[in-house]
Amino acid sequence: MSFYTINSLTFSYAKTDKLFQNISFDIDVNQHIGLVGPNGCGKTSLVKLMLGILRPRGGEIYLEGSNIKDISLSDVGKKVGYVFQNPDKQLFCPTVLEQMRFSFTYGSSEPGEDIDDKINYYLKTFDLIQYKNFSPVKLSRGEKQRLALASVLSRNVKFLILDEPSTGLDILRKKELENCLMTLKQEGKGYMIISHEAKFLDKYVDQLLRLRPEGVEYV
Repeated sequence: MSFYTINSLTFSYAKTDKLFQNISFDIDVNQHIGLVGPNGCGKTSLVKLMLGILRPRGGEIYLEGSNIKDISLSDVGKKVGYVFQNPDKQLFCPTVLEQMRFSFTYGSSEPGEDIDDKINYYLKTFDLIQYKNFSPVKLSRGEKQRLALASVLSRNVKFLILDEPSTGLDILRKKELENCLMTLKQEGKGYMIISHEAKFLDKYVDQLLRLRPEGVEYV
């Protein structure tokens, strides 16, 4: 059984001018996919549909065999993590440590775990342990991005979706992001990356999924 099954999906923000129509594809939990397509084709909208934030006008989305319309947003969030293009949108706690605690407590499906051990593991993995008492607003963009990744992964999600993660990063910060992606692969985590940077995707995804109004195709 595929992790995601998208079946004849149709979506538009108005009753006319469909953004995409009758698209179908499958995603396995350990795949590393690049989602590509021209501006305005609906890549971010597709992701929001896959997260259950938006509802399709036609077709179905199944997550581990269950129709996503029957799954609460919080339960989707325990399986699929989403990192915004702008990490400021998901960092709101007074300190890095409190951000991690909130994310873990809100989204963890394993309440018996030692919270401190789990949080410290990911803070060390993403080189943030020295900032645990800092305010997230004081971090650099690259550090914020790593914090967003760490807070999502602390919930032990099975799959991660990253929206334009390399946009605006200098060479050093992009290298830090690449190290994060290697960590995800080493942990056996699957992910989907929305990006326009072909060279970046060539290094870190196994397959490209091209979205067009008339459908999708693996390339």
